[in-house]
Amino acid sequence: MNWTNITLKQYQDLYPVLMDDTLTELDKAVRVLSIILNVTEDEIDSWPLEKLKDYKDSISFLINEDIPRKVPKYIHTNGKRYRFVHEIQKMPAARYIEAKTYSEPDLMANLHKVMASCVMPQKRAWYGRWVDDKYNAADHPKYAADLQDARFVDVYNCVVFFYLVFAEWMHSSKDFLTSQFKTIMPEDQATGLVNLMVGSIPQPK
Repeated sequence: MNWTNITLKQYQDLYPVLMDDTLTELDKAVRVLSIILNVTEDEIDSWPLEKLKDYKDSISFLINEDIPRKVPKYIHTNGKRYRFVHEIQKMPAARYIEAKTYSEPDLMANLHKVMASCVMPQKRAWYGRWVDDKYNAADHPKYAADLQDARFVDVYNCVVFFYLVFAEWMHSSKDFLTSQFKTIMPEDQATGLVNLMVGSIPQPK
Protein backbone atom coordinates (compact mmCIF):
# COMPACT_ATOMS: atom_id res chain seq x y z
CA MET A 1 0.00 0.00 0.00
CA ASN A 2 1.25 3.51 -0.82
CA TRP A 3 0.07 7.07 -1.44
CA THR A 4 -1.42 6.20 -4.84
CA ASN A 5 -3.94 3.89 -3.14
CA ILE A 6 -5.53 6.71 -1.13
CA THR A 7 -8.50 8.70 -2.44
CA LEU A 8 -9.00 12.35 -1.62
CA LYS A 9 -12.05 11.55 0.53
CA GLN A 10 -10.05 9.00 2.50
CA TYR A 11 -7.28 11.48 3.15
CA GLN A 12 -9.76 14.14 4.22
CA ASP A 13 -11.04 11.62 6.79
CA LEU A 14 -7.51 10.56 7.72
CA TYR A 15 -6.10 14.05 8.20
CA PRO A 16 -7.72 14.91 11.56
CA VAL A 17 -6.80 11.45 12.87
CA LEU A 18 -3.16 11.82 11.83
CA MET A 19 -3.01 15.28 13.40
CA ASP A 20 -4.61 14.19 16.70
CA ASP A 21 -1.85 14.04 19.32
CA THR A 22 -4.24 12.80 22.01
CA LEU A 23 -4.62 9.37 20.40
CA THR A 24 -2.38 6.45 21.30
CA GLU A 25 -0.39 4.87 18.50
CA LEU A 26 -2.68 1.84 18.56
CA ASP A 27 -5.91 3.86 18.51
CA LYS A 28 -4.58 5.95 15.65
CA ALA A 29 -3.63 2.83 13.66
CA VAL A 30 -7.08 1.29 14.18
CA ARG A 31 -8.87 4.45 13.03
CA VAL A 32 -6.60 4.83 10.02
CA LEU A 33 -7.13 1.21 8.97
CA SER A 34 -10.88 1.58 9.45
CA ILE A 35 -10.90 4.48 6.97
CA ILE A 36 -8.56 2.92 4.41
CA LEU A 37 -10.10 -0.58 4.45
CA ASN A 38 -13.69 0.65 4.90
CA VAL A 39 -14.33 -1.65 7.89
CA THR A 40 -15.51 -0.86 11.41
CA GLU A 41 -13.11 -0.28 14.27
CA ASP A 42 -14.84 -3.10 16.16
CA GLU A 43 -13.97 -5.50 13.35
CA ILE A 44 -10.32 -4.48 13.49
CA ASP A 45 -10.30 -4.88 17.27
CA SER A 46 -11.27 -8.53 16.77
CA TRP A 47 -8.28 -9.28 14.54
CA PRO A 48 -5.39 -11.46 15.74
CA LEU A 49 -2.47 -9.35 16.91
CA GLU A 50 -0.25 -10.58 14.06
CA LYS A 51 -2.78 -9.49 11.44
CA LEU A 52 -3.07 -6.05 13.02
CA LYS A 53 0.72 -5.72 13.05
CA ASP A 54 0.97 -6.62 9.35
CA TYR A 55 -1.65 -4.04 8.41
CA LYS A 56 -0.13 -1.45 10.73
CA ASP A 57 3.19 -1.86 8.94
CA SER A 58 1.44 -1.43 5.58
CA ILE A 59 0.22 2.07 6.48
CA SER A 60 3.58 3.36 7.73
CA PHE A 61 3.97 5.27 4.44
CA LEU A 62 1.50 7.85 5.78
CA ILE A 63 4.11 8.91 8.32
CA ASN A 64 7.42 7.82 6.83
CA GLU A 65 7.11 8.62 3.11
CA ASP A 66 6.79 11.98 1.41
CA ILE A 67 3.84 12.58 -0.88
CA PRO A 68 4.99 12.00 -4.49
CA ARG A 69 5.35 15.31 -6.33
CA LYS A 70 4.03 15.04 -9.85
CA VAL A 71 1.36 17.30 -11.29
CA PRO A 72 -0.96 15.37 -13.64
CA LYS A 73 -2.52 16.88 -16.74
CA TYR A 74 -5.68 14.87 -16.26
CA ILE A 75 -7.57 13.39 -13.33
CA HIS A 76 -9.51 10.18 -13.85
CA THR A 77 -12.33 9.38 -11.46
CA ASN A 78 -15.64 7.49 -11.58
CA GLY A 79 -15.19 6.77 -15.28
CA LYS A 80 -14.82 10.49 -16.01
CA ARG A 81 -11.87 12.66 -16.91
CA TYR A 82 -11.06 16.21 -15.85
CA ARG A 83 -8.32 18.37 -17.35
CA PHE A 84 -6.34 20.40 -14.84
CA VAL A 85 -6.17 24.05 -15.96
CA HIS A 86 -2.55 24.84 -15.14
CA GLU A 87 -2.47 28.06 -17.20
CA ILE A 88 -3.66 30.35 -14.42
CA GLN A 89 -3.99 33.42 -16.64
CA LYS A 90 -6.61 31.64 -18.76
CA MET A 91 -8.95 30.94 -15.86
CA PRO A 92 -12.02 33.19 -15.47
CA ALA A 93 -11.93 35.57 -12.50
CA ALA A 94 -14.99 33.85 -11.01
CA ARG A 95 -13.02 30.63 -10.69
CA TYR A 96 -10.23 32.44 -8.80
CA ILE A 97 -12.79 33.77 -6.36
CA GLU A 98 -14.29 30.28 -5.95
CA ALA A 99 -10.94 28.67 -5.24
CA LYS A 100 -9.97 31.33 -2.69
CA THR A 101 -13.37 31.18 -0.99
CA TYR A 102 -13.32 27.39 -0.66
CA SER A 103 -9.76 27.39 0.69
CA GLU A 104 -10.89 29.26 3.79
CA PRO A 105 -11.11 28.48 6.62
CA ASP A 106 -10.25 24.77 6.18
CA LEU A 107 -8.32 24.02 3.01
CA MET A 108 -8.04 20.27 3.61
CA ALA A 109 -11.77 19.80 4.24
CA ASN A 110 -12.58 21.78 1.09
CA LEU A 111 -9.81 20.47 -1.15
CA HIS A 112 -12.33 18.81 -3.50
CA LYS A 113 -14.21 22.11 -3.86
CA VAL A 114 -11.02 24.05 -4.59
CA MET A 115 -10.03 21.44 -7.17
CA ALA A 116 -13.45 21.60 -8.83
CA SER A 117 -12.68 25.26 -9.58
CA CYS A 118 -9.35 24.34 -11.20
CA VAL A 119 -10.47 21.73 -13.74
CA MET A 120 -12.32 21.45 -17.01
CA PRO A 121 -14.71 18.48 -17.38
CA GLN A 122 -14.14 16.41 -20.51
CA LYS A 123 -16.31 14.14 -22.63
CA ARG A 124 -15.81 11.46 -25.26
CA ALA A 125 -15.89 12.57 -28.88
CA TRP A 126 -15.38 10.71 -32.17
CA TYR A 127 -13.19 7.58 -31.95
CA GLY A 128 -13.19 7.77 -28.17
CA ARG A 129 -11.09 10.94 -28.10
CA TRP A 130 -11.42 13.14 -25.00
CA VAL A 131 -12.35 16.80 -25.55
CA ASP A 132 -13.26 19.63 -23.20
CA ASP A 133 -16.90 19.82 -22.19
CA LYS A 134 -18.63 23.03 -21.16
CA TYR A 135 -17.92 24.04 -17.57
CA ASN A 136 -21.23 24.54 -15.81
CA ALA A 137 -20.94 26.48 -12.54
CA ALA A 138 -24.18 24.88 -11.35
CA ASP A 139 -22.47 21.47 -11.59
CA HIS A 140 -19.61 22.50 -9.31
CA PRO A 141 -20.90 20.22 -6.49
CA LYS A 142 -20.97 17.27 -8.94
CA TYR A 143 -17.41 17.95 -10.06
CA ALA A 144 -16.32 18.24 -6.42
CA ALA A 145 -18.01 14.95 -5.50
CA ASP A 146 -16.24 13.19 -8.40
CA LEU A 147 -12.91 14.58 -7.31
CA GLN A 148 -13.30 13.19 -3.80
CA ASP A 149 -13.04 9.74 -5.38
CA ALA A 150 -9.88 10.69 -7.29
CA ARG A 151 -6.37 9.81 -6.13
CA PHE A 152 -5.31 12.12 -3.32
CA VAL A 153 -1.82 12.60 -4.75
CA ASP A 154 -3.25 13.90 -8.04
CA VAL A 155 -5.58 16.43 -6.45
CA TYR A 156 -3.05 17.52 -3.84
CA ASN A 157 -0.31 18.19 -6.39
CA CYS A 158 -2.67 20.14 -8.65
CA VAL A 159 -3.86 22.38 -5.82
CA VAL A 160 -0.30 23.01 -4.59
CA PHE A 161 0.72 23.88 -8.16
CA PHE A 162 -2.27 26.23 -8.46
CA TYR A 163 -1.39 28.13 -5.30
CA LEU A 164 2.31 28.39 -6.12
CA VAL A 165 1.67 29.68 -9.64
CA PHE A 166 -1.18 31.94 -8.51
CA ALA A 167 1.00 33.46 -5.78
CA GLU A 168 3.85 34.06 -8.24
CA TRP A 169 1.47 35.53 -10.83
CA MET A 170 -0.12 37.87 -8.29
CA HIS A 171 3.22 39.14 -7.01
CA SER A 172 4.59 39.70 -10.52
CA SER A 173 1.37 41.43 -11.62
CA LYS A 174 1.09 43.96 -8.79
CA ASP A 175 1.86 46.96 -11.01
CA PHE A 176 -0.56 45.81 -13.71
CA LEU A 177 -3.35 45.13 -11.22
CA THR A 178 -2.80 48.48 -9.53
CA SER A 179 -3.04 50.30 -12.88
CA GLN A 180 -6.30 48.49 -13.64
CA PHE A 181 -7.88 49.33 -10.28
CA LYS A 182 -6.74 52.97 -10.58
CA THR A 183 -9.26 53.38 -13.39
CA ILE A 184 -12.14 52.83 -10.95
CA MET A 185 -10.75 54.12 -7.60
CA PRO A 186 -8.13 56.51 -6.16
CA GLU A 187 -4.50 55.40 -6.46
CA ASP A 188 -3.96 54.89 -2.72
CA GLN A 189 -7.05 52.67 -2.52
CA ALA A 190 -5.95 50.70 -5.58
CA THR A 191 -2.49 50.13 -4.10
CA GLY A 192 -3.95 49.10 -0.75
CA LEU A 193 -6.38 46.67 -2.38
CA VAL A 194 -3.69 44.96 -4.45
CA ASN A 195 -1.37 44.66 -1.45
CA LEU A 196 -4.25 43.11 0.49
CA MET A 197 -4.98 40.65 -2.32
CA VAL A 198 -1.36 39.57 -2.67
CA GLY A 199 -0.79 39.35 1.06
CA SER A 200 -3.89 37.17 1.58
CA ILE A 201 -2.69 34.34 -0.67
CA PRO A 202 -2.26 31.24 1.51
CA GLN A 203 1.01 29.39 1.09
CA PRO A 204 0.71 25.58 0.76
CA LYS A 205 2.32 23.60 3.57
